[in-house]
Amino acid sequence: MKPLSLKEIISAVNAKCEFSGDLTVTGISSDTRTITKGDLFVALVGETFDGNDYVSVAQENGAVAAICSKPVECNIPVLLVEDTLTALQSLAAYYRTLLGIKVVALTGSNGKTTTRDMTKAVLASKYKVYSTEKNYNNEIGLPKTILSMDEGYDIAVLEMGMNHLGEISRLTNIAKPDVAMITNVGKAHIGNLGSQENILKAKLEILEGLNPEGLVIFNGDDAYLRKAETGSFKKAFVGINSDCELTAKEIEVNGADTYYTAVFEGKEYRGSIPLIGNYNVLNSLEAMRCGLHFGITPDEAFKALQSYQSVGMRCEAEVIGGVTLVKDYYNASPDSSRVALEALGDYAKGGKKIALLGEMLELGEYSAAEHKALGEMCLKNGVDYALFIGDDCASFKEGMPNSTVFPKAERQQYAEKIKALVTEGRIKEGDAVLIKASRGTKMEDFYEVIKEALNK
Repeated sequence: MKPLSLKEIISAVNAKCEFSGDLTVTGISSDTRTITKGDLFVALVGETFDGNDYVSVAQENGAVAAICSKPVECNIPVLLVEDTLTALQSLAAYYRTLLGIKVVALTGSNGKTTTRDMTKAVLASKYKVYSTEKNYNNEIGLPKTILSMDEGYDIAVLEMGMNHLGEISRLTNIAKPDVAMITNVGKAHIGNLGSQENILKAKLEILEGLNPEGLVIFNGDDAYLRKAETGSFKKAFVGINSDCELTAKEIEVNGADTYYTAVFEGKEYRGSIPLIGNYNVLNSLEAMRCGLHFGITPDEAFKALQSYQSVGMRCEAEVIGGVTLVKDYYNASPDSSRVALEALGDYAKGGKKIALLGEMLELGEYSAAEHKALGEMCLKNGVDYALFIGDDCASFKEGMPNSTVFPKAERQQYAEKIKALVTEGRIKEGDAVLIKASRGTKMEDFYEVIKEALNK
């Protein structure tokens, strides 16, 4: 972080402070466990915690000042504000104005993190790039990400997540991006937002903070993004099946890689990405188009994409005893489950296709219908065995009658059935197993079950 004076922080967050002197802040933290000497402690307040109660601990660990929402007893300057989260966001928005860097912001129902990391890989072939870490893409994580940067970077790639309308609006007005990217408009969080039209509306909020001279990059194969109104912003579509500015054709899977030909301005470029699935081709096209905006050629982008590595629990393929396990259980939605099932055959390469599935959360009144549709997706994609666990297990079985299903509470029975598939020889060398569900289902437990069984 670039050092800030206490006086400019007070001004940026509109705080009251009795301290009349000045000092320098060299870092920001809301966690007393990560405080280092010179930090400003932000006393965030949640449903089960109150950071105001830990200011003395922050002081002991090296904090030189604190932003609080109520008076506290301590020996460091206290900046009083009405809401500490709003103050954190205001400080990040101010700090963004001090950084002479370009910002790429991206959102979407699925593929955000993959596209973020692909974009970082492409841009890093020519620039020094800072990026959102892990899943720090929300109202707390994004401001912290911005505040952790300094002027040594050329470009920042920032992921933006949301559950409700208005959330991305706040984030984009903090980040003030120069390029905005949307991967797709799916059904994730439809239980909160009510319709895909509202999801589109929420995603398009990213344009509210976009530089007027900025670029919008959309997945042109997404029907909702195709009809999206973007005002006077320059817009670029990428896609496989659509008439787009940057397209992919001649897509072939070879081992764990997908080869394709990128077509841009009448020229063709052949390369590959270290992932399987057309949806990952689309993600890479968005990254490539962002690279083109910053002067990176498709050939250079393909070379850079070879360094991409999957983030934990997202489309990770691991071979154990000749069986390919596809770990894709960081999260799940109807759309991400569909594309994962479509890609399962590429991993199986003629072997059996097995799906270990769990419930998709935040679907609200659509949950039963979408879990029935998930079962139907398994049938459509030729899944040989499907095991499902979750509250909507009956709906899933309605969609795939020959599946084996378990209520959410029967985790042990689900695990025993997984073991039986291995011990009875129903999962063999050459087969592929997709493990997918929403994060709350904790499918990593069942990955350990099948891994242990295959290793015996």
